[in-house]
Amino acid sequence: MRKLLIGLCLYSFMGVPVLMAQEQAQADSIVATPVHTDVFTLLRTPNREGYTVTLHQSPDIRDVMNGYIIRNMSKQTAGFRVRLFFDNGQTARQRATEIENEFKAKYPDVRSYLSYQNLYFKVAVGDFRTRTDALRFLQSISSNYPGAFIIKENINYPAL
Repeated sequence: MRKLLIGLCLYSFMGVPVLMAQEQAQADSIVATPVHTDVFTLLRTPNREGYTVTLHQSPDIRDVMNGYIIRNMSKQTAGFRVRLFFDNGQTARQRATEIENEFKAKYPDVRSYLSYQNLYFKVAVGDFRTRTDALRFLQSISSNYPGAFIIKENINYPAL
């Protein structure tokens, strides 16, 4: 199964810049921008032909949008994570830290969460909106973490 990610690309058609959406792999090869670039910066980035998009707008629009993003960064929603570890033994803290660091080294793009609750140290990973997404990820890591399982938790919104 191929995952389709959409990206924005700048093209020129007969000398006129055109904004188009296409698969992320192609977008990354055409417009070399960081992953978390806002759309205003992306539109100002020249394409291969040197064309850019000029925006005429009030600076208040950008300020309102940035304020909205900052206010909503800490909000959470119901979702799923994969629990890698939970224990309350004498070495639980050390073992939880080791597992989290090992996971971060293997999967640097997936968020990990080490917590202490009700005498247990816990390590959970991912921010999955659906159980299907969490299950798919669990199956991909099951050889490294055979005791992992899915839990329902409040998850963070993905980074912009």
